[in-house]
Amino acid sequence: MIDQRRIQRLALRGLGRTTIVAASLALAVVPALHADATSPVRASDPNAQAAAVAARLGAADRVSQLVVTSVPGGSVLRTIDAAALRKAHFGGVILFADNYRTRPALLRFTRAMQVATLAGDAWRPRAVMAIDQEGGVVRRIADAPPFRSAPQLGAAGHVASTRAQGRATAQVLAALGVQVDLAPVADLDLGPRHVMAARSFGSDPVRVGAHVAAFVDGIQAGGGTAAVKHYPGFGGASVNSDDALATITRSSAQLQRDLMPFQQAVGAGVDMVMVSHARYTAVDRLRPASASPAWYRSLRDDLGFEGVAITDSLHAAGFAAATRLDVAHGCVRAIQAGADIALLTGSLEDAYACRAQLILAARSGALPATRIDDALRRVLLLKARLGLLPPAP
Repeated sequence: MIDQRRIQRLALRGLGRTTIVAASLALAVVPALHADATSPVRASDPNAQAAAVAARLGAADRVSQLVVTSVPGGSVLRTIDAAALRKAHFGGVILFADNYRTRPALLRFTRAMQVATLAGDAWRPRAVMAIDQEGGVVRRIADAPPFRSAPQLGAAGHVASTRAQGRATAQVLAALGVQVDLAPVADLDLGPRHVMAARSFGSDPVRVGAHVAAFVDGIQAGGGTAAVKHYPGFGGASVNSDDALATITRSSAQLQRDLMPFQQAVGAGVDMVMVSHARYTAVDRLRPASASPAWYRSLRDDLGFEGVAITDSLHAAGFAAATRLDVAHGCVRAIQAGADIALLTGSLEDAYACRAQLILAARSGALPATRIDDALRRVLLLKARLGLLPPAP
C-alpha cells in the first residue's frame, strides 16, 4: 500500500533550482566493428558485468548511455545515421511504425544499428532497442502481438490471456532484435475526459493492476523487458501531454488509487517505469513528474522500485510547456530529477544536443557524478540481464 501521508508531505517539500550551461563538444571517430561483435552474451553475474563496463567508459560515453533516441529508416540504415551512432554510442533506440517494412527488414535494421553503436569495440554496451507495442491503437508493428487491446483484455477479465499476450509479444520482438516493450499502460480509465480509455485495462485499480502485473510477467518471462507507464498515473488528465500541458488536480487520496497498478507492476518485478509529463498539483505544482525529484523519490522510496526510470518523450509539447526548456536542457533537468534514461523521439541532432548538454552539466557539477553513476548502474544492470553487455573478465 502506498503511504498517503508521504504523498501529502511531498506536496510541502521544497524543490531546488539548477542552472544549465550551454556549449558544444567535438567527438572522435572510432574504428570499424568486428564482424561477430553483435551476438548477445549472457553471464551469471550482472553486477560484475555492469561494473566492468562502467569502469571502461569515458565521461562522454557514460552520459550517452542515458539517452534513447529515434532513428529514421527501415531496412537500410543511412550512412549519415550510422556515423552518428558510431560517434555518440547512445544507450538505445526507440522504433516506430516508419521503421517497419517487413520482419526480415526490421531485423536487418536493428542489427545494423547494433553494429554502428559498437563501432568496432566489443567492450561497449550494445544498444537497447525499444518499441511501443501495447496492442490496440498503439501497435507499431501491425502484424505482431498483442492482438487484443488493453480495454478488450480488461473487459474479458482473463488474467492468463493477458499474460499470454505479453509473452507472445516479447517472443516476436526478440526475434526482431527488440528487447524492450514500452508497455503496459497502468493508467486508469477516469473521467471527465477519459483520455486513456482506448489504452487502459479499465477503471478499477485492483483489476487493472492484476492485468498490468500479468502483462509484465508475460513480457519478462518471454525474455524481454516491460516498461509500465505513465507513472504516477495519467488517467485523470484532460489532455494528452504529447499535445499540450497536462495538469492533474486529483487529491492525494485519489493519487493513492492511481498508483496501485504501478505498485502491482513493481511487485511483479517490472524492469522499467515510464514517467509522465503531467503536473500533479497535490505533490508538485511547478514541475511535471518527469522533472520532479519528489516523484522520483516516491517511486524509489514508496513503491520500492529499483529498476530503470525512463521519461516519456521529451519532445512532447506538454513537457516543453511545463518546464519552459528546449529538448537538450530538458534532458539535463530530467536526469537531475532522478530519471535514468531521457527518451527522445525527434532527430539525431536533438539527441546529440541532449548528449552535449549532459556532458557540460556533468563537467560543471550541475549534474552530480553520483546521479550519473546511479543512473548508469541501473541501465547497465538491465543491459546485463538482457545480454547486451560483454562478459566480465
